[in-house]
Amino acid sequence: MATIAAVLIAHACFLTKRLNYLTISVHEEIIMKSRHGYSHFRHFKKAQLMTVRSIFILLILTVVNLHMVACAFRETPTAEPLRALNIKKLLVVPFNKAFERYEAGSTVRCPLCGAVFVTGPVPRGVDRYMTRQLLAYLKDKTTYTLISSGPGAAVRSNLLFESADLSEREVLIEMGQRLKADAVVSGTVYRFRQRVGTGFSVSTPASVAFGIHLLRVADERMVWVGRLDETQQSLSENLFNLPAFVEGGGAWLTAEELAGFGLNKVMASFPAP
Repeated sequence: MATIAAVLIAHACFLTKRLNYLTISVHEEIIMKSRHGYSHFRHFKKAQLMTVRSIFILLILTVVNLHMVACAFRETPTAEPLRALNIKKLLVVPFNKAFERYEAGSTVRCPLCGAVFVTGPVPRGVDRYMTRQLLAYLKDKTTYTLISSGPGAAVRSNLLFESADLSEREVLIEMGQRLKADAVVSGTVYRFRQRVGTGFSVSTPASVAFGIHLLRVADERMVWVGRLDETQQSLSENLFNLPAFVEGGGAWLTAEELAGFGLNKVMASFPAP
């Protein structure tokens, strides 16, 4: 887009020079004709000149607008490719449940990125379910080497046994170093409330909240964050929710369906290899 705009601007500069030449020529012709009494011809030429100038101004404005759009597209931040981040081996750490540390309805802040969530019920097995979903996505959509969550869980236990004072970030980085990973991806489930009702009618809709983080081991830098904090709404509650409602099949989703839908949406911005 920016290249096209640059070419058009170059053409506009060329047209500017041509217009200057045309303006001088027409102006000289108007003066010459007016001296011989051609007043009608003079007014016609002036009108013609104004028309040419108006068309050219529109052309310039079009080129400038296109260039601004090109700049906007160029400056839009995008996920940095994994090869640019020098990441080849990725350690996938099992999801943990915030509900094990906080009461339901608590407002908590993520220790890694600072995002705020309201906790809710997280049934048994949800952490394993989310880990499987994340692994399936990474295997299907990416091509880099994965270190499974099994060794990671063992290393995590050993680290916490050795030192209970380590922060969550320090634990993840140390896990990556011990397992020789280039980066570590981890997640936390803050809420996993199941719907009460059926796909056609509910008294309580599904509600899911989780966060996923990608940490590079070499410099301990967080290179990507993905978050979902969603409670399904009906169209009567939020008309702007129509695209998501239709994409969800036009039905009330289970918590698993909402989480799967949200995971795919969040991971769409995950840095690609």
